[in-house]
Amino acid sequence: MNNLSKAFIGSAVICFALGTTLGLLMLLSRIHSQWGGWDYYLIPSHTHLNLLGWMSMTIYAMGYRAFPAFFGKSLYSVRLAWIHFWCANIGLVGMAVFFFLNRFQEGSWSIPLAVSGLIQIFGVYLFVYNVVRSILSKPMTDQRSLHEYRQGKTSLDQG
Repeated sequence: MNNLSKAFIGSAVICFALGTTLGLLMLLSRIHSQWGGWDYYLIPSHTHLNLLGWMSMTIYAMGYRAFPAFFGKSLYSVRLAWIHFWCANIGLVGMAVFFFLNRFQEGSWSIPLAVSGLIQIFGVYLFVYNVVRSILSKPMTDQRSLHEYRQGKTSLDQG
């Protein structure tokens, strides 16, 4: 596995642990609670950590490795992929934090929340652009490069 995929998988696993912990806290807060628990405050962060964190980061890790290889091509831009990695993580952390804070002070955290969302969306667009450009690029003609790519020894290890 290359460094980029390892980085996305690492982020995915951390998000999965955090997201499921928030789910457990929501459940535990309902036990003997007079006011209904922490659901209202934690659901947006819980949801985004599990979907954008666990699921999307896992898809990105596999997608950067599998999509170009499936078509016998190399990744269009390793640099764009790493920029995407940082956008995805910064955007997600911002969204998780500002969704939570916004539940306590409705509207006070709307701008940082929107900025975090825009960073996240920008990362998604980078992923789509990079994968599409990879698929549309010329196929690898050097058999050694193609074999190394399929074995996981790729330029994605830079970073």
